[in-house]
Amino acid sequence: MACTVACSDGSDDDIPPAIEPPTKPEEPGKEDEYNKPDFELHKDGEPFNSYRGLVMTGYQGWFGTPDDGCLHATKNNTKWYHYRENDMFEPGVLRNSIDFWPDMSEYEKKYPVEKFTLPGGGNPTVFSSYDESTVMLHFKWMKDYGIDGAFMQRFVGEVIDNPDGKEHFDKVLQSAMKASNTHQRAICVMYDLGGFQPDRLTKTLADAKNIMDTYQLKDRSKQKFYLYQDEKPLIVLWGVGFNDNRPFSLTDVETLMNGLKEMGYSLMLGVPTYWRERRNDALSDAKLHDLIKAADVIMPWFVGRYGKNNYSDFHNLIANDVKWCNDNGVEYAPLCFPGSSDRNMHPENGVNERYGGQFLWDQMYHCIKSGAQMLYMAMFDEIDEGTALFKCLNKKDVPSNESSVAYYVRYKDGNYKIVSKPGTDDAKYTLASDYNVTFGGIEDDLPSDHYLWLTGQGKKMLRGEIPLSGSLPVR
Repeated sequence: MACTVACSDGSDDDIPPAIEPPTKPEEPGKEDEYNKPDFELHKDGEPFNSYRGLVMTGYQGWFGTPDDGCLHATKNNTKWYHYRENDMFEPGVLRNSIDFWPDMSEYEKKYPVEKFTLPGGGNPTVFSSYDESTVMLHFKWMKDYGIDGAFMQRFVGEVIDNPDGKEHFDKVLQSAMKASNTHQRAICVMYDLGGFQPDRLTKTLADAKNIMDTYQLKDRSKQKFYLYQDEKPLIVLWGVGFNDNRPFSLTDVETLMNGLKEMGYSLMLGVPTYWRERRNDALSDAKLHDLIKAADVIMPWFVGRYGKNNYSDFHNLIANDVKWCNDNGVEYAPLCFPGSSDRNMHPENGVNERYGGQFLWDQMYHCIKSGAQMLYMAMFDEIDEGTALFKCLNKKDVPSNESSVAYYVRYKDGNYKIVSKPGTDDAKYTLASDYNVTFGGIEDDLPSDHYLWLTGQGKKMLRGEIPLSGSLPVR
C-alpha cells in the first residue's frame, strides 16, 4: 500500500489523527405532504363518470396542409390551415402564424415545407390534424404520459355556415372519438363561441344534437370514454361573460344552455379570469353568476393574465374561486399553461417564458393546494400561440424565420399590416427583421416531451401519488 502524507514512519513527530466530534443524531425530516383527494380515483379502462380527479387538456385540432385531402386545403385562401398568416406560410413575422415547431419524428404522415430551412440544411415538415394518424398519435401520447383526455375545440365560426371548416373539424372529431376508445382517454366537445351570434343559435343546437346522435353519447357501450358529469355527457361553452363586445348576450347564452340541457347534456362554461368579481375582463352583469350557478363546471381563462414573476398575485383569487364554487355547488377547473408567445401574428406581444417547466408546475401545485379537484391544461397542440404541451423541437433545432425579402410592419390600434415601405401617417412602422421574431422551442437541455411528462406528474400530485410540493420534480 502506498504511504500517504499522514502515514506514520515510526518517528516521535507523528501527527495523531484528528479527534472527530461526536456524531449529532439527525433531526427527523419533515414528512412529505400529500394531496388528500376528495374524489374517487379513476381506474384505467373504466368510463369517466366525472371531471373530478382528472387532468384534461384543450385540443385545437385545427392544423391543415394543402395535400391532406380536406376540401379546405384545395382553396387558395385556406391552404396551410392555422399555419398561415396573410395567406402565406413562409419565414418572417406576419407571414406565418406558429411560434413553436412540432417534433415530427414520430408522425406517420409528414408534409414538407419548402419555404423554410433547418439549421443543418434541408426542409422541415409539419402535420395535418385532418389525418387520423396524427390524432391517434396525440391521444397515444396522452396515454403514455398519464393525461386523462382532451376537450375537442369546436369553433362556432368555423363549423356553422362554413362547410369547409365543418368538414375539417368533423373529421378531426371523428378521429378523436376513435382515438378515445383506442387509447381509453376521456373526450369532451367544447364549443368556442367565437363566431356565435343569435341567428346561429338554432344551427349550433342542431350541430350539438347531431354529435349526440352520431356518437350515441347516451349509450356508454358506443363511446365508452366520453366524459360524463352528473350522469350525463358533458359539453362545454367557452367564451361566456367576457366584456370584449361579443355579438351575443347572456340571455342568448342562457337559451343555448337550456337547449343543450333539454338534449341531455350537462354543462361546463369557459369564463373570464375575474368572473367572480365581475370586473376587468368580465361583464359586470349579475346574470353571469346566475348562468354559472346553472352550470355543472366552470373553467376560467388565465392565458396571458400572468407570468411566473407575478403568479403569486393570483393565489388568493384562485383560492377564493374554489371557495365560491364549493359554496355554490359548481365544480371548478382552473387552467394551467406552460407559457405563451403569439409573436409571429402579433410581433408587439411579449413572451411568457417557461422557465424549464417551473412556471407550469407552480400553477399545478398552487391550484391543487388551494383545493382544486381537477385541472384544465392549455393547450395540447397550440403551437400558434406558444402554449403547446406536446412534443416540439428544441430551440437549437427550429427552422430559420428570417425572410428573404425586406418589408415593413404597420401597427396601429392593435392591428398589423405588411407594407413595402413606411407611410406618412401616425401609425408605427417597423422593419420586419427588427422585431427579431424567431421560433420558440423546448429548452435545449430538456427532452421534447418534457411538458407532457410534467403534466403527467401534476396528475400524480392531484391524485396524492407523489408529494404536494412546489419543487419541480426530477425525472
